Amino acid sequence: MIKKTIKIPLFWKIYIIVVTIVLIGFVVLWSILWTALKKYEQSRPEYAMDKITEQIQLQDTGDFTKYVHTGENAYEGSEALDEAVREYIKNVLCEGAWAYTKKSGEYTNDNPVYQLKKDGQKTDIIIYLEKRSKNEWTIADVSGLSCEGKTYEIIVPENSEVTVDGNKLGSEYVTETKDAEVLSNVAKHINMPKTTTYHIENVYKEHEIKATGPVYNSELELISSTDNVYEFGFEANGKLIEEQESRIKEITEIYGKYVVNYESFAKLSPYILPGSYAYSYLSRISRTNIWLEVSREPAFSDMKVYNYQSYTKDCFSCEVSFDLQVSYNSGSFKDYPTHMEYIFVKRSGKWYIADMVMLK
Repeated sequence: MIKKTIKIPLFWKIYIIVVTIVLIGFVVLWSILWTALKKYEQSRPEYAMDKITEQIQLQDTGDFTKYVHTGENAYEGSEALDEAVREYIKNVLCEGAWAYTKKSGEYTNDNPVYQLKKDGQKTDIIIYLEKRSKNEWTIADVSGLSCEGKTYEIIVPENSEVTVDGNKLGSEYVTETKDAEVLSNVAKHINMPKTTTYHIENVYKEHEIKATGPVYNSELELISSTDNVYEFGFEANGKLIEEQESRIKEITEIYGKYVVNYESFAKLSPYILPGSYAYSYLSRISRTNIWLEVSREPAFSDMKVYNYQSYTKDCFSCEVSFDLQVSYNSGSFKDYPTHMEYIFVKRSGKWYIADMVMLK
């Protein structure tokens, strides 16, 4: 059997060749255009910002740590600083809807500057871009990221030993030594004790701070710790407390009776240092309380003596709190909750009140 060969006309051969060439050309041209468009898109700073916000959205924020402003030398060392920065970035660039906008007043075509937005609100984070190559923008700098450590201020009696986590602080941390402010009214009667202030900068962790006093080598009580200011009181001498507590209560009862005109100043004055602020202050009360008429002896309840602080071997203070119940000739009865502080000074082996302060 003879097979017949189908001949394709020359026209159709040429047509197929031309169409094939055109299609190939179209594909090549489209590929060239697509590549050009892609390069153009990548050459725009918005492309880089889209990538950056996408990175933040995915919580891939490790690259931002190098732009965080920190204190130069962390007290705990570089490891603690690095950990603090990582935690800071994790908290600042946290989950949310991140976007960006041109930074008004700073953006130019040659130096694009963007402000990050989170959940529609502008943040303090500013991103500065620079051209790495003809078709690529990259981060030049980021502002608004700051992980500053705390500054600890530690106030102790002069010559006290201060330790942080058991490590003694050296004199390089001392910034100031001055007279103890609480004793300003008795300065002329004693050799003024001083307080020393330590500063520890760039602290990124919590620490145990302790102080040991210079007089009796006893652990000092932390009396205040607000806004990273740690203030330690002066020492308490157990023997002094034991010797003086009953006497202080006796003086306080005389004082309470005196202020309501039940006792005279002559009864109180032997316990007060002549020429002191306390003597001047208390002697004036006798001229202002004469109008009081008390029907019977005042009563005292809940009296407590506490917070002893030995500033020197010849000066100490303590706090006293009590309720004073007073009955007046008019038939009225009144209760006076009282909180006060005494400062005692020793003269010729005996303790005298040199100052007193009414506390809240």
